[in-house]
Amino acid sequence: MPTFDYIAYDHSGSATKGSVVADSGQAARKKLKSQGLLVSEISDVAESIAGNGSTGLSWRRGISPAELALVLQQLGVLIQSGLPLEESLQLLTDQAEGGKARRMIASWHRQILEGQSLSQAMNRGDINIPEHVMAAVHVGEETGHLDSILIRSAEELELSTENRQAFKRGIAYPLTLLVFSAVVVAVMMIFVVPKITKVFVHSQRELPFITRAVISTSEFFAFFGPWLLLAFLAMAAFSWQQLRDENNRRLFHRWLLKLPVMGRWIMIANLADWSRSLGTLLGSGVPALAALRIATSTMTNLHLRSQMLAVNEQVRQGSRIHSALVKQGVGIGFLQHMVGSGEASSELDTMLTKVAEYYTHRLKNSTESFLKFLGPILIVLLGCIVMTIVAAVMLPILDMNKMI
Repeated sequence: MPTFDYIAYDHSGSATKGSVVADSGQAARKKLKSQGLLVSEISDVAESIAGNGSTGLSWRRGISPAELALVLQQLGVLIQSGLPLEESLQLLTDQAEGGKARRMIASWHRQILEGQSLSQAMNRGDINIPEHVMAAVHVGEETGHLDSILIRSAEELELSTENRQAFKRGIAYPLTLLVFSAVVVAVMMIFVVPKITKVFVHSQRELPFITRAVISTSEFFAFFGPWLLLAFLAMAAFSWQQLRDENNRRLFHRWLLKLPVMGRWIMIANLADWSRSLGTLLGSGVPALAALRIATSTMTNLHLRSQMLAVNEQVRQGSRIHSALVKQGVGIGFLQHMVGSGEASSELDTMLTKVAEYYTHRLKNSTESFLKFLGPILIVLLGCIVMTIVAAVMLPILDMNKMI
């Protein structure tokens, strides 16, 4: 079932925030109404995250995880050194390098001067802050360990960013090389080869097979190339439109998980983020159900997120996390085993941190090994294509020289 975040008012007029699990938004409203709550705002958590990259209103701007991690790290160090929160924020505002970071810190500072807590200031600011960061900061304020929570949250963001960058590097390099190769070959086949081979065609001589094949290929791309490009662009636009629907996007994400190599990377990256976030939240003192819901929101793959939401619902009904993971078939055996060991030893947060570290290291090694293997293959393939074109041009020339 989907999870809905809401803002509602009770009979005394006091506002309350929370989340509720229901089949639809209407069912969620009825459920809250039966509890004596008047709903003011309600939104689907999955849709909010898919649209914005984090929870919050759609008009709110985002900030890169690296910038946010730097701000949290600096703020935690300043508070740890004994500087009050207000002065720490003022100092960071004066020294902030980026304009977006400066506006974010300044908005926090203004709201804290108005009597808000840091977690409330993060939630009400015009910059989107990940929900798991705000939850951890709130616990830090309640327990008096805000400095250590800020530093720990910064480290988690840095590790998550490194995780995503490793995944992007594994995809970006081969895609860039393939696109570059396709452009070079297309230019040669459409513009270069026809001009050179025109001489051979008019010579009325029997051309080598490789030359005839290259000429036929060149003529095909010259005639059908623009139409193929238009068809590709139309297909891309249609696919983009279809993926705006959440159900289609979930099916697409499910298909991505079945891809060789890449599907494994996507699963490992999402499980690493979930494990790290859940471990950090539990270690910070966030209740298990709230920590599970927040950690699930960090998963970018909608199919995995829907499976994990089902896990959350089973845990809410009284199941252990390990049992729910096994029943839903979520994750790899290593994750399930470590979660079970963590629950049995009451060290779940520590075990989850180890799982995240293991998956991060595994993803980094996998992408590096893949790039070392694929890079030379793509270069050799491009070299073979170029050599074929050169051979198709040179063989008739050599044959003409022999006749002379």
